[in-house]
Amino acid sequence: MELGRTLCASGGPINKTQLARALGIARSSLYLHPKRPQMDKALVVSIEQWHELDDTLGHRKLAVLTNTGKNRVKRVMHKYGIAARRKKKKYVYPGKAAEIAPNLVRELSEDATQQVIFSDIFEVHLADQSRVRGCFALEKQTRQIFGLAFDYHMRADLVTSVIETMTFPTVGAIWHSDQGKQYGAHCTQNLLLQKGFLQSMSRAGTPTDNGYAERFVGTFKLAVADRRSYRTLGHFLGAAETWINFYNTLRPHEGVGNCSPLHYAQEHQLHGAPLISL
Repeated sequence: MELGRTLCASGGPINKTQLARALGIARSSLYLHPKRPQMDKALVVSIEQWHELDDTLGHRKLAVLTNTGKNRVKRVMHKYGIAARRKKKKYVYPGKAAEIAPNLVRELSEDATQQVIFSDIFEVHLADQSRVRGCFALEKQTRQIFGLAFDYHMRADLVTSVIETMTFPTVGAIWHSDQGKQYGAHCTQNLLLQKGFLQSMSRAGTPTDNGYAERFVGTFKLAVADRRSYRTLGHFLGAAETWINFYNTLRPHEGVGNCSPLHYAQEHQLHGAPLISL
């Protein structure tokens, strides 16, 4: 076949039609078939599989997960009309604690090694418009989620149930939140004291003081809560549990060099978050 292509090349002694007739083969078989379409097809299948798990993943994160160059992933996504889903709106929660803790995080220097846990409370809606509240604990250095809880209410025990799940040495670590009344409740403050945390709160009306938590809320809502309509709490919790463990163990995070939070912790010999069960 290679000899045939050489003979009928530009300036050759015979053209493709004559050679095909002489050999009794299809003229199309004398053309080289590029490999790129097949390679692109395999990549798009891989992208679609990752998007089944989290359709907010953009070309940079997908490049890490597929072990492919980010420009190629971007080209293939554009070629097949695939795009990461983006958030549309933001919810602001009322309710202020009666007792405000100082903002210890703001006083830390850039190279400070003190452990910081960021926490926040957020709200999602089920298909019947019932409201479910969530609370979490995010460790700053590794970006791991060490605790996550959901319930229909927004009482202080939503926060304390997360604090109770802390499975690593917390003495001297900073627990940082906004000024929500659940964080200022006596039961929350007492439990933080028992666990050895130093309590810290953002300045009023300054969400940037709790930026790590705010970003995670936006990511979770987009990836899980806003992705589909959940008819039951159990349906929602199942999706949330699958995604949060994917987030900890596999999902690339820009803040830790596009490693997954757990991979980063393991590389730096830091405490890893356990699998979360909701």
